[in-house]
Amino acid sequence: MKSQREKIILNYFAPNRTLDVVDMYSWLSPDITISEPEMLPWGGRYKGLTGVGEYLTKVTQSILSEIQLEEVYSCGDKVVAIGRSNGKVRKNGRPFNIRVTQLFTFNPDNKISQVEFLADLPSFLEVLEEKLPAP
Repeated sequence: MKSQREKIILNYFAPNRTLDVVDMYSWLSPDITISEPEMLPWGGRYKGLTGVGEYLTKVTQSILSEIQLEEVYSCGDKVVAIGRSNGKVRKNGRPFNIRVTQLFTFNPDNKISQVEFLADLPSFLEVLEEKLPAP
């Protein structure tokens, strides 16, 4: 049986669901933090609901993507979502289908207080035509 927190994440990523931004913001804590690897054009740390808007703007300026979940499970105050990001790069039109993991942390009120996005960076950077930093 899925937890309430897992159901929130499953609802957010439901296939063919038109994202209702008002609905999405109702799941978020006002002090939310979003983290994405800085090597990506939309990467960095975004804080608060204003930061969520900045993050979404940067992502959608770079890629069009839909997440297809393969697995969702809970671990204490966290929910792990594993799947694939399917889409295309706006700048060059290149399609992609890249493995992603998202770690959602919930506060005691069942609001999402932190999101960490992890992806197959070499694959993302390749389709974005970005260079990997030297080791």
